[in-house]
Amino acid sequence: MNERTPPTWPAGHRAALVVSIDVDGEYGVIAQHGASDWYWRAQAQYDLDAGLIRLLELLADYDIRATFCWVGRVAEERPDAVRSVSAAGHEIATHGWDHQIYTRMTREEQREDLIRTREYLATLTGTVPVGHKSPFWHSTPDTVPLLQELGFQWNMDVALGDLPVVQRPDPTREPIIQLPPSRWWDDYTFFIEQALPPRLVAEFWEEDFAVVRAEGKLMCLTVHPWITGRPGPSRALARFLDFVVTLGDVWIARADHVALWWRERERDLDQSATSSTES
Repeated sequence: MNERTPPTWPAGHRAALVVSIDVDGEYGVIAQHGASDWYWRAQAQYDLDAGLIRLLELLADYDIRATFCWVGRVAEERPDAVRSVSAAGHEIATHGWDHQIYTRMTREEQREDLIRTREYLATLTGTVPVGHKSPFWHSTPDTVPLLQELGFQWNMDVALGDLPVVQRPDPTREPIIQLPPSRWWDDYTFFIEQALPPRLVAEFWEEDFAVVRAEGKLMCLTVHPWITGRPGPSRALARFLDFVVTLGDVWIARADHVALWWRERERDLDQSATSSTES
């Protein structure tokens, strides 16, 4: 992590927040529980038929632009949903073709998965995705070099701190900006693994973000339409956004906007350091 100077977010904002939404459809639970587990598949079918709509309406109420990480097969089954999300101004990012774990893939299989998902999403929106979140955050040492080679700009798999991290395995290529996730900033931890009341989840996120803001850092929240898109859990997100918006000094931005700004900031800092050394 580069700590040469305290981070200064755009327009004098004190901290930053990315809301990322993983649209898994049934494929996340299939990868975890198997295709024959119809209990979990039935729960996950809420994803597109109800949860996604509720989250889109909630984000519109706050005039917030989020990052939607799409499983390719879900996009293939519901291209209308991808187009509606993109038309609302949200970022479209990749989340694996069918939510299979990358640690079980060869390097070439990962490459094929990334290309197939990105190209299909690009055909739906007319914009090539620049960001990627690996299924279950299970990346490998090959993932970032592949992303860099394929021209992606950001990844949200590894929590190396509470600020973006520049990763450049190939020094001749543009870097990958690693945006920090956390299992405690993920709705699955609270609503599936523990089944906590929404007000307690909102309080946890509020208290965490209070520290992030005091330190001038970044929070990357991960939610799922089949979880936070449900009635009660959606109130946890709404209450948390109320808290953040009321602060008045937080940059709530898409992941691609944060990554681009951080990359340019680091480039400026490097140029300033070089100029100072030469003088």
